[in-house]
Amino acid sequence: MFKGAVSWISFMILLCGMTIGLMFLLFISLDPILAGNIGTIVTDFSNGDYPKWLPVACACGVLLLSVILVLMLAFRKARRKFEDMMAQGLFQIWVEFKLLFIVLVLAFTLTVDMYTTLTFGLFTAVAAVVLLYFLCLDIGHNRRFFRHNIIHSLLQALNNYRDLTSFEQRSLRRLLSTLAVIVGVLGFSSAVFLALLRLNRSPIRDFFLLTILGFALAGVIGTIFWYTLSLKRDLWDWSVLMAQISEMYGGNLNAVNHIPPTSNLYDCAMQLNMIRTGIQKAVEEGIKADRTKVELITNVSHDIKTPLTSIISYVELLKREQDLPPHVVDYIQTISRKADRLNHIVQDVFEVSKAATGNISLSLEDLDIGKLLQQTFGEMDETVRNSGLTWRVDIPDTPFLVHTDGQRMYRVFQNLIRNCAQYSLTGSRVYVNLAAHNGFVTVSIRNISRSEITMNGEDLTARFVRGDQNRTTEGSGLGLSIAKSFTEACGGSFHVHTDGDLFTVIVQFPLVVKAPAPPSVPPASPGTDPAPAREDPPTQAPSQEEPPQEPVS
Repeated sequence: MFKGAVSWISFMILLCGMTIGLMFLLFISLDPILAGNIGTIVTDFSNGDYPKWLPVACACGVLLLSVILVLMLAFRKARRKFEDMMAQGLFQIWVEFKLLFIVLVLAFTLTVDMYTTLTFGLFTAVAAVVLLYFLCLDIGHNRRFFRHNIIHSLLQALNNYRDLTSFEQRSLRRLLSTLAVIVGVLGFSSAVFLALLRLNRSPIRDFFLLTILGFALAGVIGTIFWYTLSLKRDLWDWSVLMAQISEMYGGNLNAVNHIPPTSNLYDCAMQLNMIRTGIQKAVEEGIKADRTKVELITNVSHDIKTPLTSIISYVELLKREQDLPPHVVDYIQTISRKADRLNHIVQDVFEVSKAATGNISLSLEDLDIGKLLQQTFGEMDETVRNSGLTWRVDIPDTPFLVHTDGQRMYRVFQNLIRNCAQYSLTGSRVYVNLAAHNGFVTVSIRNISRSEITMNGEDLTARFVRGDQNRTTEGSGLGLSIAKSFTEACGGSFHVHTDGDLFTVIVQFPLVVKAPAPPSVPPASPGTDPAPAREDPPTQAPSQEEPPQEPVS
């Protein structure tokens, strides 16, 4: 910017100098007397009759002209950027003000040249050239030179005002009203004050002057105070809206605001209430649709269960028949397997429906989750041995008591073991770990999936979702959903994590901490003096060393 300013100043000096030089040439050509006088001066200089300072002045003039030319040409790129900046600043001024400024400047220079004999009209000529330069600069850079006027700006401001929200319109009107009142009070007070100053000095005049000053001060302060109160009212209404949003975010869809219609935020408040009503209606419709779906599944499952029971009964009767052909026996076995699978699916659907509707019955008690896990592995020993997997089970002997339903958690662990047996990569290892940490006991089961896992853990716990997209294995897609529903119903947490083909299930429960029983004091035998009381240190429950929790991927 500095280089551009220096180059621009050099250019303007050169431009003004050229203008003055051309004006002198014009005067010489039009005035013979002036031309004769200049010829005489040149003849005297050529004969050597000139002052001694003239060569020094000429040398300084030539040097100054050289410096101006060097600065103008060396920094011409910076000058162009500087001119662009000036053009951008000129574009912000209305064209009416630009034309008025040009007229005033020319009128001023003409007045100076008319009443002064020393300028010879050069002042007006230089001003006209400079103004013409700025006019060309403005028109050359700003294509919309004449469109940037007061009328166009007012129309554009009106259109922008219509595009504003009601809150922005009211706030703008309030601000303009405040400024208008302040300007009106100050203008009226100034006019009356100046009118009173022209009167002769007297006590009455001084009293009225003080009254006008007090009126102006009170008007300005009162207007500012009113504006401050309006802003405070808006902030209060805004805090009410934020409180409603916080309650709605927390799940309270019954939160309603009561903003008065005179508030600037009334439209926003009504829109927020309408949003609340819409969300509440959508949630109710979603709950109704989900309840209808669950009831439909329950009813269909119930209708399937009755004929399915008959099918299973007749299959058992067919199994007892003697002298059946071998292929008929195979058919019966196939029907029996498929009927058993269908029976399991119907039972799973019943369980999911109960968990979804909250009709599940629980029998909560304190039990050792380690023993429950060992018992589950013991009863599923055949499934574990026939899975073709290597099971790494780490269950400490330390009892970990949790408050849960043993039957439901047995079903959870059964589903997880069956899930590993069905979907793990053949020949891979399954890691089962039980550990306690920070007041929680955690059961983690990790295995490598046989097929590629293309979804996250939360999607895998949804109903009727299977990790095997090709459905090459038997399964209903309800095992993980039932496990999660039962675990959460029993007071625990159930999480599934996937990392590539690594599949990890984490079941976590809070540990049950029982208070230590008070020590029993044997009764004193008769005839003996009681032993003196001894102050023992407070006893603490023996802390059991918890095994370190294995990091889970």
